[in-house]
Amino acid sequence: MDDKVEALIQQFFKICSNSWHWLCKTTVKFYKATGKADFDCDFQVTVFLAFVVLFLLGSACWSASIAASRRHNAVIHFILGLIFPWVYPIIILFAMDIKGAKQLRETLEKQKKEAEEAEAERQKNIQLNMGKEATEEEPESEWCQSRFEKMARNPDGSLAGPWDVTYSGRHVHVLHIVEAFPEVVSVEFDDGSGNTLKMRIPYAKIETWENA
Repeated sequence: MDDKVEALIQQFFKICSNSWHWLCKTTVKFYKATGKADFDCDFQVTVFLAFVVLFLLGSACWSASIAASRRHNAVIHFILGLIFPWVYPIIILFAMDIKGAKQLRETLEKQKKEAEEAEAERQKNIQLNMGKEATEEEPESEWCQSRFEKMARNPDGSLAGPWDVTYSGRHVHVLHIVEAFPEVVSVEFDDGSGNTLKMRIPYAKIETWENA
C-alpha cells in the first residue's frame, strides 16, 4: 500500500510540474501576444489566473490518475476533482477501492466457506462410515442378558434347568438361572458334593451352555 501511495504522489508531482511548465509557456506567449497587439494586460492578474487554473487542473488530474489506477472512470473523477479541488482527490486516495476487488473478496470468502463446509461434511461422513464399519465388524455376542432372561423360565413359569456349562476352561453343572445382568449371569450350581452354591458367570467367558 505504501508503494502505491508513493507512486501516486510521484505521478501527481509530475503532472503538476508538466502543467506548471505548460501554463508558464502559455502565459508568457499570451503576454507577448497581447503586448504586440497593444492590449492592456496586467501580468500579475495573468499569473494569478494561471495559478488558479493550475490549482484546479492539478486537483482534477490527480483525481483522474487515482481513479484510473484503481480501474474507475477517469473522466468522471477528473470532473469531480475540478468541482471539489484537492478535497476530493485526498478523500479517494484513502477511500477508493480497486474496482471489483470487493466483489472478488466476497466471492473468494464464499468459496472458502463452502469448501470448509464441504470438508467438514466429508469428515463427518467418513467418521460415520468408520463407525458403521466398526459396528458391522464387531460380532454380536451369542450370550446376552435378554437370552438368559428367556432361558431362566419354562413356558409354565417354573425354573428352567439344569445345564452343563463350560466357561474359562472350567466345567460346572448349573441347576438354575437366578438373575441375568448386563455383563454377567447369576446361577445356582452343584459343586459335585451335593451342595448348591451361587456364582456369577461373565458372558464373555462362556464357551458352551448345553442342556444336561
